[in-house]
Amino acid sequence: MHKNQKKKAPVVQHPKGVQKKSPAKNESLLKILQPLLVILPIVFIAFFPILNNDLTNWDDPDLIIDNPLIRDFSWHGVKVLFSSFYFGNYQPLHLLAYMLQFQMWGLNPAGYHAVSLVLFLITTCLVYYFIFQISSKNKTIAIIATLLFAINAMRVESVAWAAEHKDMLYAVFYMASLIAYVKYVIALKEHGKGFILKYFIYAFLFFILSVFSKVMAVSIVGPMIMLDYFYKRKLSIRLILEKIPFVVLSVTIGLIQVDATASAGTIDKSNLFTLFDRVLIVCRNLMFFVYKSLVPVNLSAFYPYPKTTPAESWPIEFYIAPVFGLVLLVLFIWSVRKSPVIAFSIGFFFAALALVLQFVAIGPAMFNERYSLIPSVALSFALATGIWYLVSKYPGQKYIIFGGTGFYLLVMFYLTFTRCDVWQTSITLWDDALEQFPHASMPLNNRGKFYGKDLGNTTKAIVDLNNAIRYNKGFEQPYSNRGIIFCMNGKFDSAISDFNNAIRIKSDYYEAISNRAIAYSQTNRPALALEDFTRCLTLQPNKPDMYLNRGYCYLQLNQPDKALDDFNAGLKLSPGNPDFYLRRSQAYFTLKKYGEAYSDVEAARKAGIKVNDAYFNQLKQAAGQ
Repeated sequence: MHKNQKKKAPVVQHPKGVQKKSPAKNESLLKILQPLLVILPIVFIAFFPILNNDLTNWDDPDLIIDNPLIRDFSWHGVKVLFSSFYFGNYQPLHLLAYMLQFQMWGLNPAGYHAVSLVLFLITTCLVYYFIFQISSKNKTIAIIATLLFAINAMRVESVAWAAEHKDMLYAVFYMASLIAYVKYVIALKEHGKGFILKYFIYAFLFFILSVFSKVMAVSIVGPMIMLDYFYKRKLSIRLILEKIPFVVLSVTIGLIQVDATASAGTIDKSNLFTLFDRVLIVCRNLMFFVYKSLVPVNLSAFYPYPKTTPAESWPIEFYIAPVFGLVLLVLFIWSVRKSPVIAFSIGFFFAALALVLQFVAIGPAMFNERYSLIPSVALSFALATGIWYLVSKYPGQKYIIFGGTGFYLLVMFYLTFTRCDVWQTSITLWDDALEQFPHASMPLNNRGKFYGKDLGNTTKAIVDLNNAIRYNKGFEQPYSNRGIIFCMNGKFDSAISDFNNAIRIKSDYYEAISNRAIAYSQTNRPALALEDFTRCLTLQPNKPDMYLNRGYCYLQLNQPDKALDDFNAGLKLSPGNPDFYLRRSQAYFTLKKYGEAYSDVEAARKAGIKVNDAYFNQLKQAAGQ
């Protein structure tokens, strides 16, 4: 490097032989972003099929379809989002996005998928600009890396899954934060020791938005440290102090998330495996994230843990994986001095991924494609830089190299485009997963639930749910879902037995408790139903249906005052709900408050609720008297 270059701007170190392009000194932002005019249409077409997809039964019901929190579009509703846990997470911006969309298009799947695609296009723009900055403003590297990042079937889960809006939101703010941090570091390089506050504040504000969208954003400190290394910043008090706000917020949000996870009883398989087993799992996941990103075939919405016992051995790739991890570590150590791009990319990739490699089990799946979203930025940068290195070293072969890259991207486009159709419906999604993992209880449970609850095909539902229980007797969900099917077929004793089994496995299993309460109600056992509805409200106090059901139990038990309290509480959560007006009219009638009862029953009728004529006439006469 020439001395005058070092004075003008921070220099990104590339592998030996890489010749960086020299951009115009004052190149405008619009000119810098011109390649996006080609990149974005390609990305849009690759993911276009998701716009015709339905919502699935993979978390979409809990987060969108049946989520009471997104229906209260008010200051009180927003306050609830930011002050409570929901579905085992603390992610208020994620839920706020659903709240806003629900007001615009209700439960129309196209709206949610369109927003996901727009957010991904924004993320693609930010990835391009980030890589443009760290590649010493080399547009060729930025273009190739951005295409490698965006046109990849591993991105489909994050974009096509409506319940993963949090992935899109956190990625947008995460990349914006890193861009601001790079500008901060460059400003320090250019202006000496003066504290350039503006970009640092931007970086922290974007980080706040990212971490409030998805807790995985707490990983950002690692990539920031790798950027410090990349730009050859020396260890100093300033370097440490500027990370403190990020660390403090990360720890705070992390502790909140631990409480949220505990409140939801997220499955933890940490006790099922020894430390040695856990190391194998971590190394295998690390290897698979690299492999699946490069060769995104045989993908699945769900990757189960292998069924192992002391008498069984792990599949062969688990024993190969530690060797891969060791090679990666050696490569990282070697490249720290020899090739900053490789060291930076490995460090960024691992730091952004470390929290979800399953050092500690964080759910029923061993591997999740969506976790590759941010880490893949580093992998794409390394690949693009390597391609540029080969073109620079062998200029006579550039057409072959670029042609090979183009062919690879064409294959990736095809895989991405076709993968979008897998997420078309719940059936297509779980059929695809079960092709690879036919004995996986989670896909069997979810497909069986969809067959029964949504399609009314109880025969197929029972087959899938029986198999889900057969392959994993310690999995509570298929018992509860089979109980629902038994209720649909009028077999309430069998249903209650299944609900009991589900609750025995997981004592705070909300769905099973609520379903058992309904089964008790339908078999005229209001006292037992009341006990279960009360447990449900202890677990999830923001569910209006539970107040409606418990209030009706109080009516059956001749406790109209308590019923009235529940109906009023439910109306606060679900204002204008006509079911509450009808039931509240019955409580008022029992309390001989005929005027209030008649007013409520009129409100229910106007909202379209069918009211028994005899009851209405009796109430009308009593109110008139």
